[in-house]
Amino acid sequence: MTSKQYILGALTALLFASCSDDEKVVLKYADEGDTGGPNPITQTLKEKAKFKIGAAVKMKDLQNEANYKNAVLKHYNQITGEFEMKMASIWTSSTAYNYTAADYLVGFAQDNKMEVHGHTLVWYDSFPEWFKKAQYDSIAFEAKVKIYITDVVGRYKGKVKSWDVVNEVFADGGAMRNETVINSLFKDPIGFYGRCFRYAKAADPDAKLFYNDYSVVMDAGKRTSIKKMVARFKANGVPIDGVGDQFHYATDTNRQTMKTGFTDLASTGLLIHISELDIKVNTGKSDSYVFNDVENQKQAETYKYIAAMYEELPQTQKFAISTWGVTDKYTWLTSFWHFKEYPLLLDADYNKKPAYQGFLDGLK
Repeated sequence: MTSKQYILGALTALLFASCSDDEKVVLKYADEGDTGGPNPITQTLKEKAKFKIGAAVKMKDLQNEANYKNAVLKHYNQITGEFEMKMASIWTSSTAYNYTAADYLVGFAQDNKMEVHGHTLVWYDSFPEWFKKAQYDSIAFEAKVKIYITDVVGRYKGKVKSWDVVNEVFADGGAMRNETVINSLFKDPIGFYGRCFRYAKAADPDAKLFYNDYSVVMDAGKRTSIKKMVARFKANGVPIDGVGDQFHYATDTNRQTMKTGFTDLASTGLLIHISELDIKVNTGKSDSYVFNDVENQKQAETYKYIAAMYEELPQTQKFAISTWGVTDKYTWLTSFWHFKEYPLLLDADYNKKPAYQGFLDGLK
């Protein structure tokens, strides 16, 4: 050990001894995973990327788990509410809103100089039960939705930088979803969705407004329908700024199909958001699956490919890459897909996985 290293170590020890217990947790965690390789200090994703690095978060985990909170603060500079800002969570009755969780997330972001991406204003799967049971006609339905958008976007004007105004309009293959009440109420559902963008724009003229869906780059039919909608919006002056593809993909997702679709999506000229990124590894849903070194490397290479692909966009179209979650400890895929699934950048103990380094290596 050199005298310089000794002095630095002694100073660090003194600093650690003078800290509160909470500060020690932060200091200890801030040092984990930052050694090794040619450089003793490795950049975090948010430090290296020239665009926002986001994560879907939950209020209860931020409140209850210091390691979770510290991981969010260390690696990310944008957050999305995993469910706290969806309509069903906020709109409790025809005359009442519950903003408790959404306010918490927005306040957390403001306190820590992070941005908030609002998810989502209109989604067929998040209309509250009371709203669905009301059986409004199209005029009353739209009037209610307009009030909701105006109130929610207006409340967070200047605080929520961007919104998924509309989510998942199209079914696989590109047809309109037939299970939504909107399709039964409106002869021109796309026209209704366009007006939702206008209502959001009126409530906060500076917010960036997105359409969000899944499998956009993989499903040519769906992508064609989205591009037609975008073209119609542009022709009619509907204020759409960007498109999000959720990127719930896997280590065996065809990369050439992904790349071709991504290039096609970017041809809209809009901001592009990789909005809900996670990479499944247990592609066969096997109960005996082992997430070994080989599987870790497959996932790392997939994250690297996606990050590098995103970097090929013109800088003016880069909005953010957002992971759908922070740690493998809390991922929707263990219930939705398989209990043995490890899709995110940090493992259940908040250590960086090879996937993290892969993502980092893919950034310019």
